Amino acid sequence: MEHMNENAEEEWNRAQDAKEFEFMRDNPPPVLDACCGSRMMWFDKQDERALFIDRRRERIEMKPDKSYPSGCVIDVAPDMQLDFTCLPFSNSAFSLVVFDPPHLQREEAKGCLTYKYGVLNGDWRAMLRDGFAECFRVLRPEGVLIFKWAETEVPLREILALTDEKPLFGHKSGKQMGTHWVTFIKVPKVGADKTANAE
Repeated sequence: MEHMNENAEEEWNRAQDAKEFEFMRDNPPPVLDACCGSRMMWFDKQDERALFIDRRRERIEMKPDKSYPSGCVIDVAPDMQLDFTCLPFSNSAFSLVVFDPPHLQREEAKGCLTYKYGVLNGDWRAMLRDGFAECFRVLRPEGVLIFKWAETEVPLREILALTDEKPLFGHKSGKQMGTHWVTFIKVPKVGADKTANAE
């Protein structure tokens, strides 16, 4: 490396990144966090059983405000920078998928909360519909999907209507009991195995 010029070193780094991407894509761990943000829900933020992805990669240092008198640092550092509406993984790649998308409607992130969770803008209903579809596509038959939604602005029932999958059960949490944790199981489609075998 010490003998490489700057351009050659950049090319080498890009090649290594591409190899790592291909390996992680083709040999994923059993769990996918499809919108990891700063991994706040995780006991172990470096858990090797999970692949952490997000379309953002950024570190934000926020000055103190009313909500965060000491300020805050938000570090969004996914293993792979990907959009949950277009995942590069094969069908049925994961045993468990965590889907915790943004829940606040804003044109852009401005405060700690929106920097932590991201924002909903544009045709966000189509985005979440596509996100559900992709998360279930990469989930194995009889695999589990955990969906988290904060009912700050949009009722949970409107969000669940964006997928044809039927939830099993859920749990409310938070000071106002407005955060919902919803559990799904991917039921194999009738005739899917026969169709696959016929092909």
